[in-house]
Amino acid sequence: MNADAQKTAVKSASRRYGEVTHIRFSANELASLKAIAERDGVTVSEVVRRLVQAEAGYLPIASEALRPAIVDLTDQLRRVGINFNQAVRAINDGRVAHDEDLEQALIAVGNLVRQFREELKAMTGGSRKAREARP
Repeated sequence: MNADAQKTAVKSASRRYGEVTHIRFSANELASLKAIAERDGVTVSEVVRRLVQAEAGYLPIASEALRPAIVDLTDQLRRVGINFNQAVRAINDGRVAHDEDLEQALIAVGNLVRQFREELKAMTGGSRKAREARP
């Protein structure tokens, strides 16, 4: 990579992530990070970001092997959410006898389904490098 292309790549990364830090690793630690990066098809920086995010309590990014299953679960949860919305709508329209407890339970479960679906979607986001490599 020539000097101009490298400067452009650094500026692009700075716009995406904002801050830069420098970290010293032992040869063994760096070899482990590089092996993980190679296995996952991401940069060493992305591996470090993922490790920090995992330690901070963020959801992990799904591996390529798990991605199809998570996408399928996300779709199934979308369908469940639609069914919950239809049930609440039927109650509100008077097509089903109104039961306040049932309505509140349906709304609560619907909210949980939406939250879980969003978390699964976040797990399939992956790194920019992986997203660009997908067909």
